[in-house]
Amino acid sequence: MLYYILMCFTIPYRVEKIKDGIAVVEGGEKIKLNKYLSVKKGEYLQVTGNIAVAKISRDEGLRIRNLIKTIYEGN
Repeated sequence: MLYYILMCFTIPYRVEKIKDGIAVVEGGEKIKLNKYLSVKKGEYLQVTGNIAVAKISRDEGLRIRNLIKTIYEGN
């Protein structure tokens, strides 16, 4: 039996507004919300493939963004 391990990379986004199960985040991108995920404007989401995976704290969101920036810039 073969097993596949999938790794997904999530990006933290700040929620700008919410309407009908869709969160509009920074940059105007529309993200599908899970019906079990309670989110408010200003909160941060972990997003992959235009789907919210989890809600995270502001501090964690900013820390992840900084890490991504550091990796991207090669510092």
